[in-house]
Amino acid sequence: MGAPKRFVGRYPVSVAPNPKTPKAATRTVAATRTVAATKAARHQVKPVRATPGASAGGPAQVGPAWQPSRRAEFLVDTLGNKLIASLLRVTESQPSRWRRAEEVPSPRVAPVLVDLDHIVGRLLLIWDKSVIGDWLTGANAFLDGARPIDVLVSRGSTEVIEAIEAETAGAYA
Repeated sequence: MGAPKRFVGRYPVSVAPNPKTPKAATRTVAATRTVAATKAARHQVKPVRATPGASAGGPAQVGPAWQPSRRAEFLVDTLGNKLIASLLRVTESQPSRWRRAEEVPSPRVAPVLVDLDHIVGRLLLIWDKSVIGDWLTGANAFLDGARPIDVLVSRGSTEVIEAIEAETAGAYA
């Protein structure tokens, strides 16, 4: 039958007649494993959602659902770390840290990062990546002489998308 059992909270403990520990309550092996598993589960990072295209048992994407690390990776690969930092008005090390998922962009920078990701994707449909940085930082007639990056930061992506569509259509300002 073994030692008599009692419960402390929800964990079964047995009272062991051990001469070295007189009548001390000790947790059973199963209870110890349960406590250890519970503590380990509290400290795990839980994935937000699976990575697109991953199998059910494949790797999971951890972090915000809007995937700043993927967006930063695309932009840095396309335009370079230094230009992205300059366009977003952050330190040069931040895009690299976003890319490695060591940091998440601030609430001020996050919407601009998402919009810039979309804008660069649209520009790649019509031009080579070597032209995109110059287009973003140069004066644009469709934006009344403003730089597309300045319009993107101050007013959002709508006017910049319209300028890209005008460029695509071959219109002249």
